[in-house]
Amino acid sequence: MKNSKFWMAVAASGVVMNIIDFLVQGMLMGPMYYSKHTDVFIQTTDPVWFVIGDFITVFVLAWVYLKVSGNFSADWKGGAMYGLYAGILVNFPTWIFLHLMLKGYSYKFAWFSTIYGIIWTVIAGAIVASIYEKKTAAPAGS
Repeated sequence: MKNSKFWMAVAASGVVMNIIDFLVQGMLMGPMYYSKHTDVFIQTTDPVWFVIGDFITVFVLAWVYLKVSGNFSADWKGGAMYGLYAGILVNFPTWIFLHLMLKGYSYKFAWFSTIYGIIWTVIAGAIVASIYEKKTAAPAGS
């Protein structure tokens, strides 16, 4: 983690994922779903916590990627595959079981959250891996 590529990966994926969350969660889902279900979703949370949360999430995602990256191809595709596995691991049980625990948290929205979370980690994983991608030098004389 002392490596500058790690911090570049966290910064780059954190910025991109915050933009995506702002567009999807803030601009699309906010007026379309969250504001219509005030019995389930708190509407007064300071948005700074969502920004911080995305950076913490990509920090953990990048940290785990460093530990397991040898199991994936060393390019953005390997990072996307890692993101897929990490996304399924975290999102599938989380959102589906949350539906079983909270009144008003619909099964349909649980699936939206699951799929969105998996796509989110695929994108973040691809960004992290693309920054870590090993560049190979061209052979001499070519």
